[in-house]
Amino acid sequence: MVRGPSNPFRRTLLLAGALLVVLGCERGPESPVDVWRRAADGLALGELNVVLVTIDTLRADRLGCYGYAEVATPHLDRLAREGVRFAHAVSTVPFTLPAHGSIMTGSYPPRHGIRENVGYALDAGLPTLAERLRAAGRDTAGFVSAFVLDGRWGIGRGFDRYHDDFDLRGMGANLASAQRDGAETLAAARQWLEGRTTTTPFFLWLHLYDPHDPYTPPEPFRSRYPQRPYDGEVAYADSLVGELTRTLEERGFLERTLLVVTADHGEGLGQHGEGFHGYYVYDATVRVPLIVRVPFGDFGGRVIEAAVSHVDLMPTILAAVGREVPAGVQGESLLPLILGQDDGGTGRAVYSESFYPLLHYGWAPLRALRTARYKYVDAPSPELYDVAEDPEERENLLLDRRPVSRDLHDRLRALTAELDAGAREAPAAAVDEEALAQLQALGYVAGRGEVTAAGDGERADPKDKIGLHRRIMQAQSVLGQGEDAAAERLLEEVLAEDAAMIDPHQMLGQVALRRDDYAGAVERFSAALALDPDHKGSLFGLAQAYRRLGRRENALVGFRRLLELDPNDAKSALAAAEIHAEKGRFDEALALLDAAAGAAAAPALVANQRGEVLVLMGRADDAATAFRQAIAANAEPAQPRFNLAVLLEERGDAEGASRLYEEALERAPRHFQAQFNLSRLAGRRGDLDRQQELLEASIASNPDFVRGYYFLAKLLMDRGGDLARAEALAREGLSRDLEHVAGPLGFFLLADLMNRAGRPREAQEALAQARAIQGE
Repeated sequence: MVRGPSNPFRRTLLLAGALLVVLGCERGPESPVDVWRRAADGLALGELNVVLVTIDTLRADRLGCYGYAEVATPHLDRLAREGVRFAHAVSTVPFTLPAHGSIMTGSYPPRHGIRENVGYALDAGLPTLAERLRAAGRDTAGFVSAFVLDGRWGIGRGFDRYHDDFDLRGMGANLASAQRDGAETLAAARQWLEGRTTTTPFFLWLHLYDPHDPYTPPEPFRSRYPQRPYDGEVAYADSLVGELTRTLEERGFLERTLLVVTADHGEGLGQHGEGFHGYYVYDATVRVPLIVRVPFGDFGGRVIEAAVSHVDLMPTILAAVGREVPAGVQGESLLPLILGQDDGGTGRAVYSESFYPLLHYGWAPLRALRTARYKYVDAPSPELYDVAEDPEERENLLLDRRPVSRDLHDRLRALTAELDAGAREAPAAAVDEEALAQLQALGYVAGRGEVTAAGDGERADPKDKIGLHRRIMQAQSVLGQGEDAAAERLLEEVLAEDAAMIDPHQMLGQVALRRDDYAGAVERFSAALALDPDHKGSLFGLAQAYRRLGRRENALVGFRRLLELDPNDAKSALAAAEIHAEKGRFDEALALLDAAAGAAAAPALVANQRGEVLVLMGRADDAATAFRQAIAANAEPAQPRFNLAVLLEERGDAEGASRLYEEALERAPRHFQAQFNLSRLAGRRGDLDRQQELLEASIASNPDFVRGYYFLAKLLMDRGGDLARAEALAREGLSRDLEHVAGPLGFFLLADLMNRAGRPREAQEALAQARAIQGE
């Protein structure tokens, strides 16, 4: 990307230098890695730690070091003073999962195949940064703050410790369980750092979800920026980076750590009519901060003006620690720029894309090529901006600067053809019902887009449709906050303007499912399928609605159709297998799961469900093997550990069962069934304090868990404790046990309590109710 010299005198000097090399009078130029190694001044590159911080939805132009004076970001500004700041760093795509896919693989989206957040998994055939660094002997740990980066999507591959901890079972569409406050994620990362007792170098990735929508900064940042909550969240994220930096200093890590800070993408904040991100490729959403703090050499305060990309991070980090870059990586090491061996020239260009308009609405995709000076956007109505003079991209210079437009157009088209020629389809991720609920809580209601990419030239320009998209995004945002009625109004407005859009119909179907209006959901999903009979998201939603209506055979028709469209659709195989198991058709359920086991997207989910079916078939040994396979396939999920613990407990292995229940709770702290089962084992060994603690936790985790109330009440009674509270617990359990899921247990318990309290008439009444339930 660096052009040859045009000055004749400089050309003469270079030729003379080349002649001296031939004559043996001068050595050839050192490689960037050689210069880098010399700058390390005795610190072996293989001993460098690497810390990567990615801050979600952070605009570069909201940091002090990038010229913004309206928010205090002292910690990131400090890193910029002590390190190298890249003025024109660009995300490959303004979505979290594909942007991190580019960071971790050094590949543009066409190569790694992830075009948006939902329904994709990282191809297992692409080596990741974590895998390469682990293979080089580093300990690896990743700590992420949003479910969209859960390990099931493949982004956690290569990490010894991957702290996603988004346990979904029974939680529903709850934003708190789909994202994590940055302070919680940082605390887990700091605990890992502070617990290190080895000098082995490490790779630590910390992802902070702040300042993603909804903008709810904690105090004191909320009060400091009362009318600017986004800026308040930026300041909060900066404070967390400061805490991480302080921990690295206190532990003596900072001065042998390469520290890289960037964002996955920016935020529209109303520019060009885009409130959030993912739709356009303007700098508001694709320009990101990039700061690299080097623990040696004289790099402090250096600013690199060349355009760089997320795809450059993997090769840069690998080169910086003395490792080879894998073949096929599309980024370039930034060491020559950092070392001053390369100024980047005016022609260095990087690529961004948004396929959201195409995949969800059938409109034209957007692709952009950006240099330090210009950005060209390829659309039905192309655009050229002088981003140096016009950073908000207000004035389209396409016709005024035709030579530049033509040059960038030709280069982008050539690059696009090259990228598309090597494009791969990422495996479809298994989005089960609980996972879908969590993605909905984050605002990703519509699911994976499914429109074919053919015939881009005839498609609508996204600029002409921004009003419709904005209302759909507003609907997604308010849905994530539980405001279903407001979302419905927005979606109905969209359909009144364009009834042929599939996504609003599908989203309204999901809203109906959320409020248990299954007949309404059938109507909404059917409307979407009238527009596209094979729309996968709507087929899955319709099958879910039929299943909840009790029309399981109708649901199976939908799931079978989905498997015809995509035999690797693990989520449909899982759902269909559950229905077969519910109807006692275990052989058919097992056959579906055996077929799904070959899909790369969800081996842990499939193996776990195979185990559950095998238990129902009475094949406990085979079930235990399946649960162990699920654990081996993905170390994080809690459920296979819980299931295996139940089997061990039934075999009399209380110690092994207790260990697995504890491991399940480490991964899913609100797993009330594990808390309950572990409480019983604690009681058997006489640890009554621990038993009581776990029973208290079980009803806190699930306030509708009636057995937890009954067992806790009985424990208090047996220990001679607070009988008034024991009675209150028993009555609370009974108030929630309207269908007698625990049989007569609650009333027998209440009768015992009334006898001990000297209230025989109430005891007899409770006993009569217990016997009536027994006789039902």
